Amino acid sequence: MATVIKLDSKAFGTYYEVKNENGVVLGLHPFGARAISLALPVDGTLRDVLVGCKTITDYKENSYYNATIGPVAGRIAGAQFELDETIYKTEANQKGNTLHGGFVGFDARNWEAQTFTKDNEAGVIFTLNDPDGNHGFPGNLVAKAIYTLTDDNQYSFKFEATTDKKTLFNPTNHGYYNLTGSPSESIDTHNLQINAHFVAKTNDDVTTTGEKVAVAGTKFDFVTGAKIGETLLDDPFLIDKGVKEALTLTAPDGKVALSLMTQAPAVVIYTTGTGEAGTVMKNGVMANHGAVAIEPQGVPGTEIYPQFGSITLTADKPYTMESTFKLIF
Repeated sequence: MATVIKLDSKAFGTYYEVKNENGVVLGLHPFGARAISLALPVDGTLRDVLVGCKTITDYKENSYYNATIGPVAGRIAGAQFELDETIYKTEANQKGNTLHGGFVGFDARNWEAQTFTKDNEAGVIFTLNDPDGNHGFPGNLVAKAIYTLTDDNQYSFKFEATTDKKTLFNPTNHGYYNLTGSPSESIDTHNLQINAHFVAKTNDDVTTTGEKVAVAGTKFDFVTGAKIGETLLDDPFLIDKGVKEALTLTAPDGKVALSLMTQAPAVVIYTTGTGEAGTVMKNGVMANHGAVAIEPQGVPGTEIYPQFGSITLTADKPYTMESTFKLIF
């Protein structure tokens, strides 16, 4: 039966460890409501496929790793948006745009934590109260990030939120993965299959244009599965409607795979590059192209481009969105 315990260590302070009956171990931390480990039993040892930091101090310097991102993941172009003819100005923390909520987003906040166990699953509910006007976003927001591990090897994160004023809300989990167990190995020979025939077109500053581009014949074509190779990505893949699984990532040795099911309309795929190379991580020094981030969310820029849906949260309709990885090993 899946269990969850509260632990303390010099490196991380208070954190939580969730285990299932098959030996999978999920580590969770209230700083940024983040995962800090996802270890799978492979060949008699635990292979931690989550690329992360060695200490909580390191996470404070690299706070996007495996964190809950919000209130709006991705970029808000021009660091402002309009709701009901009112212009709201947010923090321009990257190239004149708002990235991942601003200077101190959900990833850099301490969340309240509550553990739970039921039937064949266990996990942690993280809760954050974000006051009206914080970083420019209207509404008193109550956000929850709910992490669950089941005995049938499913790892899920679910986001819930309520507000007392119309606002924008588009969170994600910014998980970084290397299925070899070490970011010192590049992800080039990982196989990636994505059920997405289109990506959202982006500008040079990675804001979206409102257009979508067919992946056929481009570097974005992972429909039938392909090795990642040297491809650099920071792009929203528009998941095909009606598919059960959004994507599958498979280790070079074929012994581990992650298969994602999500209620989100898009998944941003980001591959690390020279900017992250050389960073000391918990399982080795980051290589160039040492990790791939998988970020289920609404399409960034949806507040401008309604053709992508809506990321508006209102007082009368609570938000909920769940993503689940099937862990194959």
